Amino acid sequence: MTDVADAASPGAGSRALWVLVGVSVVIRAAVAYVACCLTAALIWQAVHHGIGVVLSGTAWAGAVLLALSAAGTVRSARRLCRGLRATGAVAREVKARSLEAKAVDPAVCDAAVGAGLAGRVRVIEAAAPFAFTYGLLRPQAVVSSGLAAVAAPGELSAVLVHECAHVRGHDPLKALVAATLTARHFAFPLLDQLRETFAADRELAADRRAVAHCGTRAVAGALLKAAGTPRWAAMAPAAAMGGRDLLEARIAQLEKGRPPRPARPAPRRVAVTVVGVAAYSWALTGSAVLIAATPLACMGS
Repeated sequence: MTDVADAASPGAGSRALWVLVGVSVVIRAAVAYVACCLTAALIWQAVHHGIGVVLSGTAWAGAVLLALSAAGTVRSARRLCRGLRATGAVAREVKARSLEAKAVDPAVCDAAVGAGLAGRVRVIEAAAPFAFTYGLLRPQAVVSSGLAAVAAPGELSAVLVHECAHVRGHDPLKALVAATLTARHFAFPLLDQLRETFAADRELAADRRAVAHCGTRAVAGALLKAAGTPRWAAMAPAAAMGGRDLLEARIAQLEKGRPPRPARPAPRRVAVTVVGVAAYSWALTGSAVLIAATPLACMGS
């Protein structure tokens, strides 16, 4: 059997996430470095040269840079707040639906112990068969009573080994970070491709972990019986066993024994990203020229 610690080994998903974080930090640092004096430069130019200065190319570049930065900040803040609210709502729903310990099927407890999730599994009352991982700082796995009733012991173990990969990888938290960063840098839709690559790879890696522990047949059975995330949990940054978005890729991996190739970026994403890079380059260059032409204490002038 594969050791459970292997779930944390870096893969395409981890690389995609770190590239997303790195690119985001570089973009943010470049914008912050220029924007720290940009507002003061625009005000100084307007005061000393009249409001008509805003019609100059460099002033327009500075205004565009500030507008893009403000819009990105608002979008990322909204996405973060939405994710936090959704996570809280899911936690309350799980608490309200959780079965008492004495009512939980012993097979679920045994499977949780075998998967390394003792004390980290909540069984909730729901007829639909599903399982998912939720929680940002201390993630937990959720299994519906409907899934516990229809899944064979091996399939139930496969479900919880799969969810263990998400729990130990803190995937809900990482998913929220990735969504917040892509919302912040909306001018570069190729970054969203990295977020999707991360999400897909984590699901496929969790399936490979389950196959190594429980076998292909158990994982295939669990995948077909789990209906996906319930509607009340769909908005939270949660990882779901049986989510329909990646079903085709996950089945292909089970059939071929290896993960499918990542999808190529859509031409529209590439084109919009090129335009976004050009816009930011023009805005940063014009802003730097404007600041250099303005006597500001922050620039040592």
